[in-house]
Amino acid sequence: MIEINLLPEEMKKKESPFAKLSISFFNIQKLPLLSIAAGFAGLLVILQVLVLVIGLYAKFSLASLTKRYDAITPKKKEADALKAKNDAITKRVSAIDELMGKRFSWAKKLNALSDSMTPGIWLKELDYDERSAAKAGKAAGMPGRLIINGYAAGIGEQGATLVGRFIKSLKESQAFYADFSDIELVSVKSDKVESQEVMIFKISCVFK
Repeated sequence: MIEINLLPEEMKKKESPFAKLSISFFNIQKLPLLSIAAGFAGLLVILQVLVLVIGLYAKFSLASLTKRYDAITPKKKEADALKAKNDAITKRVSAIDELMGKRFSWAKKLNALSDSMTPGIWLKELDYDERSAAKAGKAAGMPGRLIINGYAAGIGEQGATLVGRFIKSLKESQAFYADFSDIELVSVKSDKVESQEVMIFKISCVFK
């Protein structure tokens, strides 16, 4: 029996281009599953080995750096101590340089101090205290203060009067007082010098 398809060409059922492909081409049984699994397992092993190697290298590097740091720690502490000493020396040198570069002459200042001496007063020592430079509202200028230590030939009210007269003389001396913002009595107490009763006093001359 002969069948003739009289439908127009565009209405005829077209055969799929994949109809002639054999399903056996996609036969899963023919795929190399064992080889794929072995390859995947091998890749995992390689990745684990790489991670292990990287971890060991990082651990070794950390241990090496830690050992080097421990080795230089004492030297670093010594260097820090030397730097701190150097900074302290530099600070003192700067203060001395500022003192030496100040507009007045120390020789003239000491001469003015000598001229301001009053009867019954003699000096023990002069000192410079740079630590007192930090004062609220203090303008930039000479740092610190000049400390005058001395004796007054008397005790009680008599000694206190002699010290007060000496401070007044210092303030009235333009040659001495010009570079100070204040001259104040820090302390005074009774003492004996060669069996003679005296008053030991400390005066602070604050630089401007």
